[in-house]
Amino acid sequence: MGQPSQPRAEPPAPPRAEIHLTADDLVAQWGRVGVQIHEVATVLFDKSKKTLVGDGSYLGFVTSVLGQVPTATQPVAPYDSFGYLIYAQNGSSVQRRVSDVMPGDVIVIHDAKFKGHKGLQSYHQTVGTDGPLYAIIGDYEVKKAKVKVFQANQHVGQQTVESASYRLEDLKSGSVKVTVQGIMTCMFGRLTTILQIFRVLEA
Repeated sequence: MGQPSQPRAEPPAPPRAEIHLTADDLVAQWGRVGVQIHEVATVLFDKSKKTLVGDGSYLGFVTSVLGQVPTATQPVAPYDSFGYLIYAQNGSSVQRRVSDVMPGDVIVIHDAKFKGHKGLQSYHQTVGTDGPLYAIIGDYEVKKAKVKVFQANQHVGQQTVESASYRLEDLKSGSVKVTVQGIMTCMFGRLTTILQIFRVLEA
């Protein structure tokens, strides 16, 4: 009597390869996706004076913006990635910087404490302590390392989307991540981008 057949083991999934984009790739990606995201965020910022955008949460605002941009990649839970990571900072240490931060990029700030000076006055600011703050970059001042963002306004009775600014050089603890939108993850660990699809279509 033969031995009972053993269930066939599933082959291990191939590792996911990290995609590397050049500076030119990132600029082209921003031109096709980031510009539109910034435009939509600006429009929704103006509309928020009269109506609620999304569900009123930080994440709700960002997903509402991305939902109106056909070439944007829609994030999925646990919402830890919004595209290609171009900037990462933990505390005062910048761990990754592969491109300039641009309007329309997505920024995620988690459990952050900022401390520094604005003019002659010192300031202290805590952000993302009750959960990550998700926002859309509106502008970036390189010399001051200051980002201006569109984010949901958590203050009751006011405009539901506000413009805020954060000095990255004043980050003392916590994390900041900035991503370029339009990156898609495909099955079997193969990665592609909207940019590569355009290249195929244009060939």
